[in-house]
Amino acid sequence: MGSVIGSALAETESEVALLDVWAEAVETINRRGLIIRDRAGSSRTVQVRATIDPTEIGTVDLVIVFVKCYDTEEAVRGALSMIGPKTTVLSLQNGWGNGPRIAKIIGEEKLLVGVSYHSATMLGPGEVLHAGRGMTFMGELNGEMSKRLLEIAAAFQQAGLEVTPSSTVLREIWAKLALNVATLPTSAAIRVTADELLRTPEMESLMQRNTGSGARIQH
Repeated sequence: MGSVIGSALAETESEVALLDVWAEAVETINRRGLIIRDRAGSSRTVQVRATIDPTEIGTVDLVIVFVKCYDTEEAVRGALSMIGPKTTVLSLQNGWGNGPRIAKIIGEEKLLVGVSYHSATMLGPGEVLHAGRGMTFMGELNGEMSKRLLEIAAAFQQAGLEVTPSSTVLREIWAKLALNVATLPTSAAIRVTADELLRTPEMESLMQRNTGSGARIQH
């Protein structure tokens, strides 16, 4: 997901750098470019800077966190050299609790949180399948429609990424968590992709049982 969002922003006037711990991927991106493929079979190669050393990047306006939740604290501490007095840190990670983990390190005043319904799969070093597109929600913890929130949302929109700035972003995070609880175990158990899960009433019933509630799953 970092590659998908980063590559889209890199194709605008934004200055973008990708930070990762996978040295082979970083070397490949710097040598050849970042390849983004889609399900229709098309691809594009984006020239974007990548590094394993955050001190090479310097202080930035925006840090976007896309690591797995169990790597969050280590990743943010490792990126502290990029975070200055006016830096915003945006978490678009799945799951619950990433915001407090990050705020514990940088302070709540620097933090924006959200979720994205884009999906991506790593195909190899410097090569990603952009598997699905969807809305991205982001917001302030206090629900304020701040200037920085609207500016960051506008930058995403300029990159072709549909964004909704939200005054109830924590609800959006919970909503995606609930969706993942229903869909991910089901798709893994019956070995189908997520887009096939609502094709039969039986699969919908199974997902409802996985959530432990009688809530209706929206088509």
